[in-house]
Amino acid sequence: MKVDGVGKIVEGVNALEAALNSNRVKKVIVLDTKLNKSNKFNFLIEDIKKQNIEIEIVKDNKLWKFHSRHNIVGICEEKKIFDEKNFENIISEKILILDHFQDTNNLGAVARSAAAFDFQTIFLPKKRSVQITEKTFAISSGGMEYVNIVMYNSIFSLIKKIKNLGYWTIGLNMNSSNQIKDLDLKNQNIALIVGSEETGLSKEIQKKLDLIVDISMTNNMESLNASVATAIAMHEIFIKK
Repeated sequence: MKVDGVGKIVEGVNALEAALNSNRVKKVIVLDTKLNKSNKFNFLIEDIKKQNIEIEIVKDNKLWKFHSRHNIVGICEEKKIFDEKNFENIISEKILILDHFQDTNNLGAVARSAAAFDFQTIFLPKKRSVQITEKTFAISSGGMEYVNIVMYNSIFSLIKKIKNLGYWTIGLNMNSSNQIKDLDLKNQNIALIVGSEETGLSKEIQKKLDLIVDISMTNNMESLNASVATAIAMHEIFIKK
């Protein structure tokens, strides 16, 4: 099913539960299968009924217009997306800036980790970047509901704005001699900047940042998946702050 607007279709129990908590859900569609539903599924249905939200039952698999992995979907109010011109009032002490991520799974996984580690704002470029889709919401397992998304034009102008707001800009790069585990963050507001899955952060971007850090690991593997590396970096910052 095609519904225009970011986050208007939310698939899966966890993502729908989070959207329900955000008061975005207008209607729920359920595939009535013979399989036993989980306790979490049944509790979610009860919550939906208590809120008097319309529930549509689809009894034929052939009529199911959504991903076959899920048997419950919410039709929701669009999630608000912010622009770099008006983000100052919604950012927190820890923010994440992504530079041209290309994989939907990685973006969803990063959003989930950001919510877990209290990075309440994620910046995404408007061009040459993965788009936010219903799959992003499903992969994030509800994480997308707990982060603010800000779209930006130029990462260079964004970094300048972020620095002017008093943020310490930290870039993640696997070839740095500085280890993120050794950081002394004190009371600094932190902006973590992560490059694309293929090329990482360009040298030009790295020169604009306060510090470039790496993640400690054995020599068995050359690198980590982008979402995994980002999650580890956010966790390191989380425990230090």
